[in-house]
Amino acid sequence: MTPMKLDELDPETSAFKILVHLTFRGQPMKPIDISRELGENSSSVRARLAELKRDNLVDSRGDGYVALTTAYDILMKLYRRPKEK
Repeated sequence: MTPMKLDELDPETSAFKILVHLTFRGQPMKPIDISRELGENSSSVRARLAELKRDNLVDSRGDGYVALTTAYDILMKLYRRPKEK
């Protein structure tokens, strides 16, 4: 995992939502399944997955994409997030 890339990822983005979904599912998922479960456009999901893969936050395998982050990584990212005023 690339901690710096995770730190740079805005929690409000679809990329972060996809990463969280994959992290907590804990199993390989195909883009179409991610799209259905999150209610996102499938072409957008594929584009975000390509970005996440480029940043070493997910990996693609024969049976789908998997997160390279842990639940702890995600929770710490949200915990360290600056508080909005």
